[in-house]
Amino acid sequence: MHSAHHLKPRSLFVAAAAALLFAPVVTTSTVTAQAASVTPSTAMLKKSKSYYRKNAKRLGKKYKLAFDAQTALKKNGKATVWVNTKDAKLKSSVKIAMNYWNKKLGKKEFVQGSKKNHTLTFSISKAAATKSDQSDAWWTPSAKRLQVRWSYYQAETKNIGVAMTNQLNDAFYNKYAHTIETKAKANLAAQGLSTSDSTYQDAFNAEAQAVEKSLPAYTTLEKEVSGVNTVAKNGRMYEYASTIAHELGHVMGLNHSPNKSDLMYFESGSSNVYSYKKVKAGLSKYNPVTKTDKNRAKLALKIYTAVH
Repeated sequence: MHSAHHLKPRSLFVAAAAALLFAPVVTTSTVTAQAASVTPSTAMLKKSKSYYRKNAKRLGKKYKLAFDAQTALKKNGKATVWVNTKDAKLKSSVKIAMNYWNKKLGKKEFVQGSKKNHTLTFSISKAAATKSDQSDAWWTPSAKRLQVRWSYYQAETKNIGVAMTNQLNDAFYNKYAHTIETKAKANLAAQGLSTSDSTYQDAFNAEAQAVEKSLPAYTTLEKEVSGVNTVAKNGRMYEYASTIAHELGHVMGLNHSPNKSDLMYFESGSSNVYSYKKVKAGLSKYNPVTKTDKNRAKLALKIYTAVH
């Protein structure tokens, strides 16, 4: 039995490609058609237990379900999670991830357990990434263990921090570059310097820096940049909440979705966690579980309880 792995676009880690972090989600007609093909209808979710038992294999194939991954579910279809880590932010990520599903499903599908009372264990893995395995998290049904790769988790605060800093700087210069340039040129002109002077470029650079630092918005920028690390840690908390929620989808028996906007797409990432302002304001209302994710999970659980 293979582990179910989760991948993030590795381009998210490249600071030089920061502009790509905020690309809109692809919503072409092709993707929409794919989503519809794996989205169980309301009627499908109201079938009898005998129907689910009789048609389990066919439904599993049609809606991309993996029944052999449901090893952590109790007979009632619920799972109890032992969060075996001392990292406070990671503990929060697991809690948020469980709440994502619980809220969308309208029931407590996932509850927090203990070492003595659990059906699956969440923990970190110190295993190094390889060329064939770049996953940041995975679910191993045979061991009933959900893990995240520690090296990636540790590095992600810096990656998010770089992206946030770049975003803040870009926003500042996009707004004030013209003002800085205009004031710097005016000040130099008042001093009698012209572009024909050999020292003009050096003088302009120095004056532009002085004008920049005199702006009230620059003081705000400095304050925001100095606090990026703290905000980045919260960004990582929400990023891993989505990553772990993806793995919890596998726990319920969901294979990867063909729809790029779904949480259960094979690789995922949200620009929200790289936005200083969005993370600073809080992402408490954000939930990555889509309708397709929700309906597939409901069907997978209905089939599970019908069979068991």
